[in-house]
Amino acid sequence: MDIRKLRVTALAILAIGATLLSAQSAEAAQPVSGISTTSYNEGADQAAAFYNPLVVSNVNLTLPQASVDTLNNNPGTAVYQHASVSLTTADGKITTLADIGVRLKGQATRTNLYGKAPLKLKFDAFVPNQKFMGLTRMTLNSMVQDSSFVHEATAYRLYRAMGIIAPRTTYSWVTLNGADFGLYMNIESVDSQMLKRWVNPKHLYSSNCYGADLTYYQSGCYDTNYGDTDRSDLNAAIAVSVLDGAEWWQAVNKVADMTSVINLMATDIYTSNWDGYTDVVQNNYYLVFDQTGKLRIIPWGQDGAFPADSSAQLDWLGQGPAFRNWGNGQRSVMLRKCVAYEPCAALLIKAEVAAKNKAQEIDMVGFKNKVASVINNAYIAYETRSTSNVSYVAAMQNWLDSFFPYRTAALTSFLSTRAPDAPQVGINGSSSIGSTLTAVASSWDYTATFTYQWLRDGVALTNQTGRTYVLDALDAGHLVSVVVGAAKQNLPTAFSNSTAVLVSNPKASSAAISGTPVVDGLLTASPVSNGSTQVSYKWLRSGKAISGAVESTYTPTGLDYLKPISVTTTVYQLGYPITSSTSQAVTIQAGNLTAPQIAIAGSASMAGTVLVTATVPAGMKATYQWLRNGVIIPSATKTSYAIKAEDVNGALSIKVIFTKVGYNPIAVTSSAVTVNPGNLTKTPTPTITGVVGVGKTITAAPGSWDSGTTLKYQWFRNGLAVSGATAKSYKISSTELGATLRIAVTASRPGFIAVTKISLDVSVN
Repeated sequence: MDIRKLRVTALAILAIGATLLSAQSAEAAQPVSGISTTSYNEGADQAAAFYNPLVVSNVNLTLPQASVDTLNNNPGTAVYQHASVSLTTADGKITTLADIGVRLKGQATRTNLYGKAPLKLKFDAFVPNQKFMGLTRMTLNSMVQDSSFVHEATAYRLYRAMGIIAPRTTYSWVTLNGADFGLYMNIESVDSQMLKRWVNPKHLYSSNCYGADLTYYQSGCYDTNYGDTDRSDLNAAIAVSVLDGAEWWQAVNKVADMTSVINLMATDIYTSNWDGYTDVVQNNYYLVFDQTGKLRIIPWGQDGAFPADSSAQLDWLGQGPAFRNWGNGQRSVMLRKCVAYEPCAALLIKAEVAAKNKAQEIDMVGFKNKVASVINNAYIAYETRSTSNVSYVAAMQNWLDSFFPYRTAALTSFLSTRAPDAPQVGINGSSSIGSTLTAVASSWDYTATFTYQWLRDGVALTNQTGRTYVLDALDAGHLVSVVVGAAKQNLPTAFSNSTAVLVSNPKASSAAISGTPVVDGLLTASPVSNGSTQVSYKWLRSGKAISGAVESTYTPTGLDYLKPISVTTTVYQLGYPITSSTSQAVTIQAGNLTAPQIAIAGSASMAGTVLVTATVPAGMKATYQWLRNGVIIPSATKTSYAIKAEDVNGALSIKVIFTKVGYNPIAVTSSAVTVNPGNLTKTPTPTITGVVGVGKTITAAPGSWDSGTTLKYQWFRNGLAVSGATAKSYKISSTELGATLRIAVTASRPGFIAVTKISLDVSVN
């Protein structure tokens, strides 16, 4: 059985789980319309979910023998043949359409069904309004001329990012009558459905021969694909081809959206798409005219993009030799006319830089890597009608890693020979004396560097050649501007003048205070000195000068607590008389203390003493309160505390309240320590006194224990406790003849660990 048939069900899992195939895979979103989507899906139409370049669908075609024979015997026919199709999307959802149309496509890649045939499907060819996800057509490119399997998807993404009408892409594994035809680029068909996402189309024309161009000589190279038979819009565009220079530029803007056309040509050149409209082949493209009669060019077929052959990497103005000495070597008429007219040529070069920037912005290499991680091992390895050598394909894919740096280097080299354009210039900043002005310059030409010269009333200011300029008193009432030059080595510098700013010198404000009016806060006086203004300061407490307080800022102290603070400023300003004023006073409130660190040291056990460790800053007072389990211990208000029996096994902490004149008090509580019970120091072993005989009384001699200790007694006979024998003395009975006796003394004291000591045995005789 064919291995691909075994993998049909797995295709959905593999495609949806593309992130599992490689760390470089795109992050998948929730399925939309039965398709797993990524950030690479574009559009809001129903088919947007289908055109995901990171998933692979199945297209299983069934053709009756009559259709097979027709396509094999006449592969060039444009007549659609009867077929049916089963489409399995990335999540395994199957859609079956009966009686669709199938035909072969392509020029150099066209083959019959014995090879890997490129195909066009028309779902409504025989059944009106029959669609798949809103689509009536599907184009399947065999990629036999693209050994990388990624050039088309990558190139079209850049065209779309440049605002050019270009098809979306995804991948499909195609079978025909049960035979594997392999991995295809499923490319969005250029039809009215596709066009209406971009423009309101009036006519669509396709190029039907090599060298198709908007000239009288090549006017027959266009088929009408959409719209009526009136070709007056096409003829108007062709008529412009006989004009040159400014006359051509004025006329062509009436018949073409030249922003789009220039972007198309720039992207063709940046990707070196020698097999598209711009270069000498003039092949593989569409012309679409909107309802206003303006044309745009749509790229179609990108297997010639990103060539490794350096002779195929296009010249930035189309001035190099034709690749493979093609035809008459003439580039498209649009390119020829554009580069011959400097304003258009400048726009073209600017668009080429934009294509370079856009390729970096959308991470073309990263995109290629994500696509490769999906298709290489899971699909290309199973090709039977084109290469299945994954290592070779990966090498072709990885050429893009070098292509983009090569093209950027070539563009940089080209730009270095072209005189720079004048930069865009502006000025940021306030136009008052003492402010800093900043020159803001930009240029699309990234190879240019900027120079600066500041001017006053159009006259250069000595040594003012930096990006910034500080306005001083001499600028008051004058116009200040900056000249920025875009410079390149050995080429004339292009200069731009900014709009001048009129420098003002507004009268300084009266004295005022800002800041936080608390002890240790920071107060700031205004106005402040600048290039035309000098200000002196005198800070006042209750209307009297504070010694040494003559700066623009003042930090209140404890002496200022609840006192009114003001400031007197004396202003010496160019063009104005000397003025003095006193601010409104602010009343200083209590400041906030910074809490010192505190802790408990000493022996936290019964009969021990603990003490607080705290460094009390100068001028600050501290009061203390010891806590047991968070509750105040009465009268425990010293820096040390003698531990009592009631503290044992409890949590001991201390709360310290810090105060200082002019500050809010602050309370700090230490971490708690657990109080351990004490250990008795005197624990003698008891002895037994008296005659040890029947009828005799013996007595325990406990020895000398710690003061305050309570003793308890227990007599033992033959190692077993004698019930009720808990007195200090014990009378021996007749039944105890021959037995052994001992005494156990248990000492206890509040807050201490109880201790039991046992005497030596004595024998009853």
